[in-house]
Amino acid sequence: MADDFVKQLYDYVDGTVKYYLESADNLKGFLSFLARFRSNVSTRNKILTMGYNLAATDVRTKEAWEKQGVSVNDESAMIYNIQQNKEGGYSERVMYDVSVTDGNPVLYERFPSAGFFAERLILSSPCPIVFHEPPLVDNRRASYDPEKGIIEVTCGYKREEHVCYGLLREYSHFYLRENQMQMVGKGKTDEYDRDRHAIETLAISYGICVRYGIEPPEIEAVHPPEGKPRDLLRILEGMDRAIQKISKRIDEEGMEQRRFIGQESEVNQPKERAPAQGRG
Repeated sequence: MADDFVKQLYDYVDGTVKYYLESADNLKGFLSFLARFRSNVSTRNKILTMGYNLAATDVRTKEAWEKQGVSVNDESAMIYNIQQNKEGGYSERVMYDVSVTDGNPVLYERFPSAGFFAERLILSSPCPIVFHEPPLVDNRRASYDPEKGIIEVTCGYKREEHVCYGLLREYSHFYLRENQMQMVGKGKTDEYDRDRHAIETLAISYGICVRYGIEPPEIEAVHPPEGKPRDLLRILEGMDRAIQKISKRIDEEGMEQRRFIGQESEVNQPKERAPAQGRG
């Protein structure tokens, strides 16, 4: 029974990854979920969590919550994730969202304006930024140069939101390329494809802007749902990983700023249900 249920969980993820890549609206729904979600679980388990609770923000086992002095109030609100066993096999892991505990959700910092957010983005860049007078090559206003290891930016933007989008796009290229090179080194994927990543960088920018309360860019096109489920999942994993890395730098830079000025570190799916075991 246990092995059959784990297979159901895997099959659910396989069927769902294609759904999120079929349309811009579906992808935006997934990105909006990632934007507010805090738990450090795999992308596969985030997809499963979303299948149980679209409003989930922080999921942990009952034991993990109790170690923090938090009690689970509704043990029937189970969220199944997948975990690897010491023997190398897989089993289901029962999780509970913070909303069914007596704990309080931790919110992300919200920026008062795109200008403030752009300043934080500049401070939290993953590599050096070089500023130029416009234009750059092909009239781009921001560009990541992997050979030089720098991001070049011009002062040709007309709106502060566009500065944010440009910086986030190039930060996304940085992390997607970093991830792709790691996968190439392991023989798991092809060479870096900047054109393919163009849509992914827009999606990453969308998720991060939603997370911090900034007007997100428009998403009109998505990656065509082709290939095996594992290939499609890898696309979502790359987006998820980049969102987490960029957000971590933004959050850490904010903590450094608050420490410096002596402030406390306060921070302001498919219709089909995921598989249920032992439930009617």
